[in-house]
Amino acid sequence: MNGRFFLRGAVFAVCFVLSMSGNLFAKEGPQAKTVTVSSGSVKLVLRGERGTFQIYALGEDGSETAVFSGADAFTSTYFSLLAGKKEYLLSSSGGAATGAKANPDGGTLVYKLYKIADVTVDFSFARSPESPFDDIVKVRVSVINKGKKRNTFALKGVFDTVLGEKTQRHFSTADIKSINAETQFHDMSVSRWILSQGQEAAVQFLLYGADTTKIEEATLGNKDVLSLPMWCPVFVPARSFDSVTSYNNSALAVNWPKAVLESGAEANIVFYIALSADGNPPQGEAYIASFDKTLPDEAETKIASERAVPEWKLNKAYVDSLLQRIRALSDYDDNTDELDALNAELDAILEQLRQQ
Repeated sequence: MNGRFFLRGAVFAVCFVLSMSGNLFAKEGPQAKTVTVSSGSVKLVLRGERGTFQIYALGEDGSETAVFSGADAFTSTYFSLLAGKKEYLLSSSGGAATGAKANPDGGTLVYKLYKIADVTVDFSFARSPESPFDDIVKVRVSVINKGKKRNTFALKGVFDTVLGEKTQRHFSTADIKSINAETQFHDMSVSRWILSQGQEAAVQFLLYGADTTKIEEATLGNKDVLSLPMWCPVFVPARSFDSVTSYNNSALAVNWPKAVLESGAEANIVFYIALSADGNPPQGEAYIASFDKTLPDEAETKIASERAVPEWKLNKAYVDSLLQRIRALSDYDDNTDELDALNAELDAILEQLRQQ
């Protein structure tokens, strides 16, 4: 009897200690709650209980504009992790333990995949050179291998943008004025950034320069298509942003390269998000240029401009799809911007093919 009582007491003591240590961790570290932090023209809402997030562009008049879809607790914008051959959605619904915490310069989301990986997403505020307040978010994603063996990891981000869907131009880049159909990039050295802009606000994804991590591919497409359970989106040139279940619903998916990590080793990816809420484009490029030591000189810029068309576009299939898209849009008067952009792209492809 005494032995049984002692055993029960020991079990109770162990459970009590574990409970207390868990409570201490919850107080000091990430918690399953919503964290809201803001600075300048940026507001972050991090849903610790779901592992989801939203970013708002703040106007000087106090207005706020969400740059991603707010549907279902922000779940249509997310990161996912490829560990070995399996993809894990980084959210509570994907099997991860999630939490959020505020930092002096932003906020952090934490995801724990038991015996697989620990992932943290740090959002920190920054300021472009001419801005009197913060208008940039630096996003740094850290992946730590928590398995016992070496493993291969990769990161993907899907961003359900909304601002460009109400305009005649869903997206634009440094070298493409208007993008209104499915487009894919394997190198951002020329295009540099992707912009989604509406009447009241704009969001700019900075994917090249400074300490940004080189992408594997970036795809602009229908949100439902980009969210299909496959690691790399199936790309169909010039396909519209419509699907069976949604109309004019565009999004951005970014895949970063794989990294092989020993047990306990860490890998990081970095990119930036610039915001504006005054009707003008964000100043992301100026921010990157302010500390970017790798920008090409005039000679290198000339070479880059001469090679502005990536290799994967220099084939008959892509040119045929481009011609089909141009013919389809030629019947409508309200597509002049997109037609100009597609014709300029076709001219660049033909010119580069002539030089080969």
